[in-house]
Amino acid sequence: MSLHSSLPSIQMHSTFPHQSIARGGPRSFLGVTLIARISVTYRSSCYSSYPSICICDFNFMHQALHIAEIIDQISWHTDRGSLPVLALTCRTFERPALDTLWRNLPSLEPLVNCIPTHFWGSSFQGELILLRPIDTEAWTTFRKYASRVHSIMQSGDPSPIIEHIRILMLSYPYPSSTMFPNLRHLTWNVDQTHLVIEFLRMAFVPSLVSLDLRITSTSPALMSILSTVGTACPNLTSFRPQVGDPTLYREIAPFLTQTICQLRHLSALTMCELEDPGMVHVTQLQSLEALWLYIGPSFLRRTALPPRSLSLERLELLGLQAIRLNHMTNFLRSLRTVRSKHITAVFSSDVFGRQSDSISEFCAMLLDRCDLDILEAITLCEQFYNTFHNVYAQPCDFGPLRLLCNLTHFDIEAACTISISDEELSELVKAWPKLKIFRFSRYRDPASTVLPTFHGLINVLRLCPELVSLSLIIDTTQLDGIDVKSPGNGISNNGLQELVLGNSPISSPLDVALVLSSLFPNLPEVNISVWFSGPLYALFNKLQAEQWRLVNRLLDSFRIVRTRC
Repeated sequence: MSLHSSLPSIQMHSTFPHQSIARGGPRSFLGVTLIARISVTYRSSCYSSYPSICICDFNFMHQALHIAEIIDQISWHTDRGSLPVLALTCRTFERPALDTLWRNLPSLEPLVNCIPTHFWGSSFQGELILLRPIDTEAWTTFRKYASRVHSIMQSGDPSPIIEHIRILMLSYPYPSSTMFPNLRHLTWNVDQTHLVIEFLRMAFVPSLVSLDLRITSTSPALMSILSTVGTACPNLTSFRPQVGDPTLYREIAPFLTQTICQLRHLSALTMCELEDPGMVHVTQLQSLEALWLYIGPSFLRRTALPPRSLSLERLELLGLQAIRLNHMTNFLRSLRTVRSKHITAVFSSDVFGRQSDSISEFCAMLLDRCDLDILEAITLCEQFYNTFHNVYAQPCDFGPLRLLCNLTHFDIEAACTISISDEELSELVKAWPKLKIFRFSRYRDPASTVLPTFHGLINVLRLCPELVSLSLIIDTTQLDGIDVKSPGNGISNNGLQELVLGNSPISSPLDVALVLSSLFPNLPEVNISVWFSGPLYALFNKLQAEQWRLVNRLLDSFRIVRTRC
């Protein structure tokens, strides 16, 4: 028998990534199997025996991986830290992996890192400088990645890189619109906006649809660049210039007015009060769904518009923010009608003290100006709500709102402190049978002499059977007339997802757990996070907090028993 006939053809199957075949290093990435089928045949001659290697078949990838959508999905579902490795695996993965890696930037720092460090240096005065011009190769790399950016969100302190960014923007040798040709979302949630004018000039491109800027100080350059947003970014649908300082409203209003009057497709807008043409334009926007308005005192408002000449129509959300509630009341009084599903009002009380009268007037004005059939949600919030500066209100202050028969969301837990009895609580909520979210109170003030009990809670469940979220301070120590094993006489809520009882008085965790387990059979626990991250943290009561922890442990035990029975 010849040597040739005694050595059969050998087929070897190996798994290699595309770029490692030449190195002979076996690797696999994300389950991508690359199969090389090799035939090795030994042949003999009269002089020698030698192997002859023939590649019969070489399948680099599974056929499914030739489909672009599958490659894109693999990239989307790869964690960010692994995307650079995926991009280096083979040319097929390079483009989608880099697209995903650079699509959403958490800061501007990755852009700075595109330029090699040997271009940067310091002057004798310690200032950042370029040691040599940035060459074409470096700019090519920069543009390769910057063109992939769809969103930038700067939320960390930009101070270490601001000078780098300014120098990069000023050195860019191509048309400004080519730096971020695909940028769609820009968020600048930090101070120092006035120091990144050069970057904003580059980032204001026609593709931009969402712009969120925090403005804490102004400069002539910033005002100028803001006035160009309307022409530079005509496709904006969301524009949020956050101006928190009321003293800046009058200075910035003319520039924002010019910009907003040029935007035709806005669906979400945050602004301070504009000049008359801007206010008219906003009220006429057919696409507007959410409007958040910073309101200054009425004596600072300059308008030639007749009273009640403007209306806000077809809104999903109207948000109002002012130092005092009566500033918002006066603004609503200047309108003819407000048609919005949700109204939120944020005010401040830490300087001006109690505003109970203002709450009553604000609620009355809501009733007078709002479409009662459309309004579904009301939120009142004190901007710096804590346990030391409280607005004291009475149940009657909210009496006008009882005519809102379609109300599904009522949230005043961070707005005021109320003393309310079981009867008053029942009288308030019986007008709102569609209520799903009822956040009434989460902090018991020592000055509150009257608190609802379990009887009031049971009435709320009876009158509002669709509740999914409830925040209410009750006196759980008052158990007169309450059978802890069957407290509601058949009344219960199986759909409640959140229950906040704050620092409600408690003496018997077992009794409280029995009552809550019966009223809310599917509730996993009472939300006690307010003890650790909310206003109660400043008045932390270790004993009381531990009692509510015990309630949650008992609720969990009861649920396990019901499951096993």
